[in-house]
Amino acid sequence: MGKKILIAIVVILVIAGIGVGIYFLLNNNKEETKTIDIDTASQTLANSAPFNEMSTTDITTELLGSLYGINTDNVEKVSGKMPMMNVQASMYVLIQAKDGTVDTVKAELDNYAKQYEEQWSTYLPEQYELVQNRKVGTVGNTVYMIIAENAETLEQEITK
Repeated sequence: MGKKILIAIVVILVIAGIGVGIYFLLNNNKEETKTIDIDTASQTLANSAPFNEMSTTDITTELLGSLYGINTDNVEKVSGKMPMMNVQASMYVLIQAKDGTVDTVKAELDNYAKQYEEQWSTYLPEQYELVQNRKVGTVGNTVYMIIAENAETLEQEITK
């Protein structure tokens, strides 16, 4: 009779252990995906130096397609600022990509960034350095690029 009780206790503990393990496994997979609120992030960047000190133009969906070479069929929303005159390279763009298109949008933005760097390579050296030190990344479905003296600080501000 002692063996039967011992076996029953072991079986109950194994079943309970499996149940607890499954519970934790399922809850860890429900980890919340980090996102960026594009409107809030754009406002933060627009109110920060250098963007609050320079003349800029809004980056629209139309510009995203025509100037940046990004397929706008893959874009939910865009916000950004680019310089009005070609004496400053500082800019930022935040793109909310449609589900399943983040990698494509990031590759297209990377391609534009390389072209932008090439454009500045023969012009103003200090602006060229800013472009070389750009921050490009993704958070959730948001793809972003920041070109500024304080790009790293601005990136940390919008991705925290």
